[in-house]
Amino acid sequence: MRLRSIPFPPGIASGVWVDRASHDLIGYEQNTDPAHQLVIIGHEAWHMFQGHCSSLTAHGAAAARSEESQPPDALAQLVALIAETDGAELSPTTSMDASLHFAARAGAHENEDEVEAELFGYRFATDVQVALTEARTAADPDQLAGRIQASMAHRVRRS
Repeated sequence: MRLRSIPFPPGIASGVWVDRASHDLIGYEQNTDPAHQLVIIGHEAWHMFQGHCSSLTAHGAAAARSEESQPPDALAQLVALIAETDGAELSPTTSMDASLHFAARAGAHENEDEVEAELFGYRFATDVQVALTEARTAADPDQLAGRIQASMAHRVRRS
C-alpha cells in the first residue's frame, strides 16, 4: 500500500483509494490537519480491507454524487494528479486497471459502508495517536520493554 498527500479540488472528496493491479494507493487531502488525515487514511483503508467497490461511474459511487455538483474535468484532474504522484502512467481518459473509491462526506450517512468506514477512520486515528504518544514516552529501563527500547533507540551524540 502506498500513501500520497495531494490537494483535492474543493467539494469533491478528502480521500481516495485506488485499487491498482500492482498495489493499493490511498490519496488523502494535504490541506487539512494531521489528525483529520489519519481519519481519511483509516476510512479509505476500511474500504480497501472490506473490498468495497461500486460501479455507478468509472470512478465509483461518491464520484457519481460529486459529478452532480462538479464539472467532469475536476474528477479527471484529480485522477491525473493521483497518477502523477504515484509515478504511474494512468490517463483519466483511458481504461484503467484501477477502481477508485472517493471518501466524499456528502450523503455518506445514507450509506452503511460509508458509516462503517468513517467509524473505523476515527478509531484508526485515535489508536495511531495513542501509539505515537506511547512511543515517545520512555519505558522504565529496569523493565524488559525499557531495555529493548534503550537498545534500539538512536543515540544522539553531543559535542
